[in-house]
Amino acid sequence: MASTNAARLAQHKVRLRAAGFKRLSLWVCSDLVSMLAAERRPGECTGRTLERLLLGAAAGRPEYWTDEEREARKRIDQQ
Repeated sequence: MASTNAARLAQHKVRLRAAGFKRLSLWVCSDLVSMLAAERRPGECTGRTLERLLLGAAAGRPEYWTDEEREARKRIDQQ
């Protein structure tokens, strides 16, 4: 089943909320932005970096791709 990025992201947000995650929007100083950028690991979003630094580990997230989308991508890649 084809899905747009916007639709996929909306579905992912639903899964995140269902898993107990909350979205925050905040203003921070440039020093904190620089620190977070320096501490960020490959593939890690800023929220995950902040969690890891404050809590010692980042909480597991729901998968972004559904099993059906993952299988469809495999079929396309094999063509």
